[in-house]
Amino acid sequence: MTAHAKMYVPKKDEEYISPFGPSMGYMKLSPDFVKKMNTLMKMELADFSHQLVGKVTQELQFNKEIEALWMKEVSNFIARFHSYSEQRNSFGVKNLDAKKYNYGIKINSGWFVRQYEHEYNPIHLHIGSSMSCVGYLALPEGIEKEWEEDYKDHHPANGHIQFVHGTSSSYNNTNFMVKPQVGDFYIFPSDLFHCVYPFKTKGERRSFSVNFNFLEMIKDKDKKENKNG
Repeated sequence: MTAHAKMYVPKKDEEYISPFGPSMGYMKLSPDFVKKMNTLMKMELADFSHQLVGKVTQELQFNKEIEALWMKEVSNFIARFHSYSEQRNSFGVKNLDAKKYNYGIKINSGWFVRQYEHEYNPIHLHIGSSMSCVGYLALPEGIEKEWEEDYKDHHPANGHIQFVHGTSSSYNNTNFMVKPQVGDFYIFPSDLFHCVYPFKTKGERRSFSVNFNFLEMIKDKDKKENKNG
C-alpha cells in the first residue's frame, strides 16, 4: 500500500504549522497587495530563469519597488512566525528579545513564476538563505472544474505544491500537499524539498517566491557591555 500525501487546508487568516520536523507558516495576503503585485509584474523585469529549476514559461526577478512592497506586507507576520519557531524549538525557553536585539529581514532574491498548462517545477530546495516563501497571485479560469475531477482520484495533485521532509516511518508524516488559492502565502525553511505538479486547464498559474534571512543583531549597548566584560 502506498502512503498518500495529506492535504493541508488553512482554517484561519494566519496559522503556524509543524506537519513534520520543520515549522511552516501561512497567512492570507491582502487583496490590495495581490492587485499591486499583478500590476507590477507587467513591468519590464529581468529574466530569472537561468537561476531556477522550473520547467515553466517565465520567471521574472523582483526589482527594489517590488521587494519593498513585499516587505511591507509580510514582515510582521515573518517576525511572529520566527517567534513561534524559536519557542517551539527551544521548548518555550527562547523568545524574541526586543531589548537586547534589533531584528530585520534581508532579501536575497525574489521572483515571479508564470506557469501554464502541462508545465511543472521538479522537486528542489533553495540555497543561499534560511527561509523561503511562496504566494499565489492568479489561477487559470476553470481550474476548479479540473480539480473537481482530480479530487475523485485517490491521489489528487494537479497544479498543487507538495512539501517533503524525512523518511517514512511509523507515527510520522513525511509530506503534504497544498491546493493553491489566490492570496495564500506560505513560508518555510529554504532547505525543505518541494515540487509543483502540472495541470491541464489553459491559462496561467501565477505565483511569487522570495529567499530571505531573518536577522538578529545585538544592540550597540549590549555590544559595548560584552566588550567591557
